[in-house]
Amino acid sequence: MDRTTIENAALELFHKRGFDAVKVQDICAACGITKPTFYHYVPSKDDILLRCYDDIVEIVEAHVAGTDPEGPVVQLLGAYLALIDECERIGADLLSRIACSNLQENRGSYDTRPAITERMEAIIATGQCTGVIRNEADPHQIYLSTAYLYEGLQFMWCLRRGDFDWRTQMCEGLQAILQVKA
Repeated sequence: MDRTTIENAALELFHKRGFDAVKVQDICAACGITKPTFYHYVPSKDDILLRCYDDIVEIVEAHVAGTDPEGPVVQLLGAYLALIDECERIGADLLSRIACSNLQENRGSYDTRPAITERMEAIIATGQCTGVIRNEADPHQIYLSTAYLYEGLQFMWCLRRGDFDWRTQMCEGLQAILQVKA
């Protein structure tokens, strides 16, 4: 038994029955383990969701590593769209639960990650140098603006239970912030 097996079983149950309907005992039964074994690997049900969001962030880190042959704007947009893909896979209900957990106690899920911040700033600076990104503001401020745009759109998507076209809004918002040449 390992943490990943427990997390995968829990996420499957959360999707089928809803987070609140799933008890730790249900996860244990699905894995064929006892509660002490569960708590040996996982501190809580909420922790499973929070770690799930951390896994999503790792996908973004991989997406912004290196350079994209199609250019910096495509790379930035691709990173955010990959993030959206993963969030949609989790679903609005579970993503809302992650937000609620962070509202009760800041667990750092929405903190900017130094590796991503540094890489996104470098991509933005490259776009500015090549003239593709016309916004001449500090790359750090531009990155924060795009990150906060994403978080706001994620909130709206959750609030509307997935009935919100955040892909289009992200594309249009990113173009406006970056002041991309048409």
